[in-house]
Amino acid sequence: MDAESYLDMLCDKLKAYFDLENRKVIAGYTVDLFGRCHIRHVRTFLTPGDVIEAYETNEYFVVKVFEKLTGEDLDSFGSFLKREVMKAFVEPKDGHMCSIINGVLVVKNGMPEKLKKPIRKYAFEKSFLFSLKGWCRINLAAVDLKNKNVIFSRKSRNLEKLLKP
Repeated sequence: MDAESYLDMLCDKLKAYFDLENRKVIAGYTVDLFGRCHIRHVRTFLTPGDVIEAYETNEYFVVKVFEKLTGEDLDSFGSFLKREVMKAFVEPKDGHMCSIINGVLVVKNGMPEKLKKPIRKYAFEKSFLFSLKGWCRINLAAVDLKNKNVIFSRKSRNLEKLLKP
């Protein structure tokens, strides 16, 4: 499976729930696919105007295709997710509950063995004002198109069915 057909397959799976953009530029860094899902949960009393509580959850997909993945690429993508994507899209406020950023690396020509362990160990979670203004988690996954294999970080195992080529 080549990268274009994989991105098309991923778009087909995500388009029911996410607003998708191809070739999006975020802070000068171009990603191949960007998806955004914003859900607002509201509990009301008798009428829709009688709001008891409301909170929102956000989920983002950031997909980047690489010919060959290096340690430098992995580090720069992880820091890009932490610094730029989080700064641009996560807004901690009273109604914010959680934001989940799923970073997906699509590798065309095989995945080096030495990079599998750092991906599996990757974990990032941040709470805002002791979680009163919500929290954010970054998941990382790498898709090896040559070997049809997916490597997940600790908390991103729930993406397995979605990302399998």
